[in-house]
Amino acid sequence: MNKPEIYAYTGKTLRVNLTTKTVTVEDHSAQYDDWLGALAVKILYDELPDWVTPFDVHNKIIFSAGPLMGTLAPGACKMSASTLGPITGGWATGSTDSYVGMELKHAGYDHLIVEGRAHKPCYLWITDEEVEIKDASNLWGKTTWDTLEAIREELQDPSLHVLSIGPAGENLVRSACLIQDKNRAIGRCGTGAIAGSKNLKAIVCKGKKPIKVADHKRFAKIVSEVREKIKNNPGTEKFRKYGTLGNNYEVKQKVCAISYKNFQDCSWPQDIYEKLNTQKMIDKYEVAKQGFPGCALCCSRHVTITDGRYEGLTTEAQQWELMGGLMAKLAVEDVTFAPKVNSYLNQMGVDMEGPSGAIGWAMECYEKGLLTKEDTDGLELTWGNEEVILELIRKICYREGFGNILAEGCYRASNLMGRGSEYAFHVKRQDLYETLRGTNGWSLGTLVSTRGGGHTTGTPFWEHRTIEIEDERVYQISGIKDYNRIKNPIGYEGKPELIQHTEVMTRICNSTGVCVFNTICQNFGYMNIHDFAELLSAAIGREYTIEDLEAIAMRQLNMEKALNLKFTSFDRKDDIPQARTFEPIPSGSLAGWKLDREKFEKMLDHYYEIHGWDPQTSYPTRATLEKYSLSKVADDLEKIGKLGSSGIVS
Repeated sequence: MNKPEIYAYTGKTLRVNLTTKTVTVEDHSAQYDDWLGALAVKILYDELPDWVTPFDVHNKIIFSAGPLMGTLAPGACKMSASTLGPITGGWATGSTDSYVGMELKHAGYDHLIVEGRAHKPCYLWITDEEVEIKDASNLWGKTTWDTLEAIREELQDPSLHVLSIGPAGENLVRSACLIQDKNRAIGRCGTGAIAGSKNLKAIVCKGKKPIKVADHKRFAKIVSEVREKIKNNPGTEKFRKYGTLGNNYEVKQKVCAISYKNFQDCSWPQDIYEKLNTQKMIDKYEVAKQGFPGCALCCSRHVTITDGRYEGLTTEAQQWELMGGLMAKLAVEDVTFAPKVNSYLNQMGVDMEGPSGAIGWAMECYEKGLLTKEDTDGLELTWGNEEVILELIRKICYREGFGNILAEGCYRASNLMGRGSEYAFHVKRQDLYETLRGTNGWSLGTLVSTRGGGHTTGTPFWEHRTIEIEDERVYQISGIKDYNRIKNPIGYEGKPELIQHTEVMTRICNSTGVCVFNTICQNFGYMNIHDFAELLSAAIGREYTIEDLEAIAMRQLNMEKALNLKFTSFDRKDDIPQARTFEPIPSGSLAGWKLDREKFEKMLDHYYEIHGWDPQTSYPTRATLEKYSLSKVADDLEKIGKLGSSGIVS
């Protein structure tokens, strides 16, 4: 009997063992209905022995191209990489706009599992016809930018796209990234360090196989409708013009969501805020726009700096995270430093928040006399010192001197130095990107993130939105009740429900390959869960309901939680912020306001309860796991004493 034709997916998983140099093709299509494109977390949970550590040869890194990648679905341009991460020791995942992901899908694969460790540097060359493990000895030591050009020259194809690591990944810097071409990073979590531990320098793909959808007319209709409502939305023009540098710059300052001087304050001083105007920077220096296949927004900008100390620099402009993170955290006052340091981080292949978290910790310790020049290789760690920041990033990426300590991230650096732990701001050991004061839902969502401090897996963007929308309309598109009553950033009521909705949406986005900015996560008028149900039904040929997608997302979340419980000691204590988060905000629009510890704890209790997790420990209960067809996981957690004993299954 012939196997039914597969739509949207390719039906194939490519597995490459770098130790044995074996390449196999597997069929995981029977599991797609329960997981969509999020098989990585299940594979890691099922296949990794409980004694494995991140840099162990038996760890795996899994690249995924979701079912909507390669179709016309709006924003379907994201590839993810998942592994046991070197920062938290548990669930680690990141995604990026990716031509490489598209090419992997067109070469015939939904997932690429890389395991083992090559005996010498190598890269993968994947086409429709074959998979080669090629020697990369001549590439080792090169930046990501030089690696891209060298591979294009070696394979005699200037159109190739490359996912590579730089010196940071080679030197196992815990926050190392994988960089797509020159500018797009699979950030956070240290996936580049895992690739480096496997001697994997790069992945190159090129494919020509078509991606088929089940119902062309139905799919085209919903694609057209979603694109039209994004196009006609009043917020689209500004987002297309400035991207994440648009509204975020004004709104985050207004609501005190800036990590100024390593979280000492929550907004920029007004004179510095005016100097750092990112919209004026784009207006002055922009030379080109950029989008990725399928994106309905195309929000990236390329700039050429025409004056000042970085005159002549041409690069993709930074995203908001670098402004609200590194620039604010280290108190830099020159806006042109942002594209400069962004391009350097990309070349070195390191996540912005790893170095900025560690350097921010070091600068505050230096300010308070806990570190001296004798500790810092003679460098004067004063706030905003651009030359010192660039030198420390270089030292981090090559693990030189004091940089070898900072390469471990702020949590481990403070432990290694034996001082300043109160100034090391992290979530589950991952350097914190932004302040947790002033927006309570955002704060809680960041803290409970299974990957540690990640705002793209559950934090409700809506708290920062000033556009009014009727409660009934919000309920229709999201299921959230009484939105206008609970959206107050410094309120406590309803935040867990906002977070759970965002957890669902972001997991559906990540597992299908769709950028969250094309969705309701960014704007109420963009793609919502109803649209996803229709798109997936038409593309795959199996009817999906809202309830189906919610269950798939919660299955993913519970498996991420279980993976953490299998490999780490994380529990409720790791969802609680550091002491400074409960101190009054020093200045700005919320001067004097502080997070109430008792109300925060009750908010956290309610978050656990609506997820069916034990409020005392944060562990999932058997009833919850069985609800999502994870009975074996419940048995596993019971054996290690990490099965929750109470909770409400919503």
